[in-house]
Amino acid sequence: MFFLPQRPYMQIDTLRSQIIYPSKQTALSDERLLELLQEVHLESLSERVGGLNASYDWEKLLSVGEQQRLAFARVLARQPSIVILDEATSALDSANETALYERLRASGTTLISIAHRPAVLKHHTHVLEFKGEGAWELHAAADFRFDS
Repeated sequence: MFFLPQRPYMQIDTLRSQIIYPSKQTALSDERLLELLQEVHLESLSERVGGLNASYDWEKLLSVGEQQRLAFARVLARQPSIVILDEATSALDSANETALYERLRASGTTLISIAHRPAVLKHHTHVLEFKGEGAWELHAAADFRFDS
């Protein structure tokens, strides 16, 4: 299981360490790590910062959208069976959001999203709506309306 928050944790360390976080080591080749960056639409990041061994304060260097895409690279590196996404695409445009959700769905990963944007619905089969005071309803995502 893997959790992606709205604001991913960024450590001051190498680009490689950001991709494989929370692990310290990986069997993934540098070529594969660069492919993961391509898959999350950060193909020029490694070149821009000086390679996988470049070390920065990533929270200050990267936009929130770039941080969110880097967090998706972490998921792809780890290949968990379940991913919980808590507003994990809030800083992304719809094209990036769709591409990343589709990439995770194609991998067979079960996705659980906490979101307020209707666009996220198309990536799910069901919506669990919390009504307050312990009440809840389960809806088919295709039939759910945020105003309901």
